[in-house]
Amino acid sequence: MTVEGRALRQPRRRAERVRARRARQDRHVEVPVKPRRPTARPRRRPRRRYDLALPVEVGAEVRLPALPSVRLGTRALSLTLLAAVMWAMQWAYKSPTFRVEAVQVEGASMLSPARIRSAARVEDRLSFTIDPRASEQALERLPEIEQAQVSVRWPNRVQIAVRERPPRVAWEEMGRTWWLSAEGVAYLAHGEAQGLVRVRAEARALKISEDPLEPALSPETLQAAEALATQLPQAGVLLYDPDRGFGFEDPRGWKVYFGGSGDMQQKVSLYQAIVASLEAKGVRPTLVSLENLEAPYYSVQR
Repeated sequence: MTVEGRALRQPRRRAERVRARRARQDRHVEVPVKPRRPTARPRRRPRRRYDLALPVEVGAEVRLPALPSVRLGTRALSLTLLAAVMWAMQWAYKSPTFRVEAVQVEGASMLSPARIRSAARVEDRLSFTIDPRASEQALERLPEIEQAQVSVRWPNRVQIAVRERPPRVAWEEMGRTWWLSAEGVAYLAHGEAQGLVRVRAEARALKISEDPLEPALSPETLQAAEALATQLPQAGVLLYDPDRGFGFEDPRGWKVYFGGSGDMQQKVSLYQAIVASLEAKGVRPTLVSLENLEAPYYSVQR
């Protein structure tokens, strides 16, 4: 290539280089980069420094090594409290301070205090494990107890107050004597009681179920027995037949039945009038029935 040719071509090469450089600059767009914040260094816990002053005569001071201050976090505090609670519970369970040894019982006459304490399940237990309401419900499941109140006194005293269900009728049936309350709840007799209406059943009549609080006899039937016993105090023990109702054995040699309901006062008055009429006629009955007040009758031996 001649010198002339190189001279003519040099400007074109330079222009091309300029255009190429501009083109490269246009294509390359630089994205501004946000300056990074300096990373905060974790703070070091301050160290406690202890300076120990020596006597004046020495004229010097000793600087002890600095110790890091310790701060308890919430997690460490929780673990400490949990450990303290567990230790307190273990001590309370093993300590005899809270164990119930004596239980005071009030208001019981039919049931013995031992029977009541056993039913309440409070003996030889820790006082803070006793649920008074649960003990009350257990006692009120007994047919003899109408209401119970259990109180736990700190640290290991328990008081039980009960109101018993009073009996109204002493009912003899199938070789057993039951006491019946006014509601008809039955429970076995506890010794002897005064003022009870005495009834001897001639056949099975009581409905004794697994539920001790379910009435064994209707309250209306018991009211009829009490009314009849009031009108016939000389009868002593009343008889009861499931089909004929209440009656008694007249000392003059016959049985009389008055049914299981109705106006007992009127029935007794009618009975006395019938007996007076029969005695005037010299008739000796074997049975007198006033089960139906509208249709009384008597039977004689043929």
